[in-house]
Amino acid sequence: MKYRNHLCERCLKAGRVTPADIVHHKKYLTPENYRDPEISLNFDNLEALCKECHNREHFKKETPRRWKFVDGELITSEDEYNPL
Repeated sequence: MKYRNHLCERCLKAGRVTPADIVHHKKYLTPENYRDPEISLNFDNLEALCKECHNREHFKKETPRRWKFVDGELITSEDEYNPL
């Protein structure tokens, strides 16, 4: 992050000055590629980001809620089913 002046690159592009918290891999690390230095250590694949930009990158896609019937009651998959 030092070579990026410890600032979030995406915020800078948007005209904001925000300290960077995380070094993000533009091409995500996977079990298949994490040992490849062109992926894991290549400076061109790294990006200094603040937590907000990093979370937006990784959690930008919301998964649709899934519904199911349990004992005749419609609940989401996130809900815990607790019979009374």
